[in-house]
Amino acid sequence: MKQDHHTIEKWLNRFVLGLEIAVSAALVVIAALLVVSLAIQLTGVVVEGVQFGRAEFTRVISTALEVFIVIELFRIALAYMNHSNVIPTVLEAALVAVARKFVVFEPYDEYLQTALGLSALLLAIGVTWWLLKKSEAVEMESDRK
Repeated sequence: MKQDHHTIEKWLNRFVLGLEIAVSAALVVIAALLVVSLAIQLTGVVVEGVQFGRAEFTRVISTALEVFIVIELFRIALAYMNHSNVIPTVLEAALVAVARKFVVFEPYDEYLQTALGLSALLLAIGVTWWLLKKSEAVEMESDRK
């Protein structure tokens, strides 16, 4: 009976590892597709002489920041698979995601509520980062480089 339990656990661990690899590979594919999309957008601006106004700028910057967010998600997956601390990488990804929202911020009916919400998120991420660094409970990614 104990052998059966060990075999099932071993099989489940392999299955989970396979899922982790599949998700990581999917993130790489998504990042590559975003880079291709970014290249197409930039080619459209340069070759076709499309006016590079606010809408085009917002679209290009948004796509570029999405690439960085997906890369951070991939780094989280790698850290998770290596059984490393993912907290610093998660905070970096959250910071990039919120910063992206600020950069491509479009005012609309409820823009004040959205701006306040984004500001609260940015403050929460910053305070969390500061508290973790101050407590030295977590070695931040920037400290390892």
